[in-house]
Amino acid sequence: MVLPLSSINTGGSAKILALVNPPLMAGRLSDLGFEPEEAVTCVLRKRNIAAYLVRGAVIALREEDSRMILVEALS
Repeated sequence: MVLPLSSINTGGSAKILALVNPPLMAGRLSDLGFEPEEAVTCVLRKRNIAAYLVRGAVIALREEDSRMILVEALS
């Protein structure tokens, strides 16, 4: 099932399927490790920002940016 990354709860993991962000932001996210087939885990959520573990680094994203990353939840 395809979901936005913003819907993954703290402690949940997902596999990135696609970035549908505007090209400039998609490029920045890709540089940070948010690429298709990468696993990502939500490690912290507060108000409209969340921190995700991707490729061994914790990256904080605003909700509007994480909504544009499509993922498949991992069990």
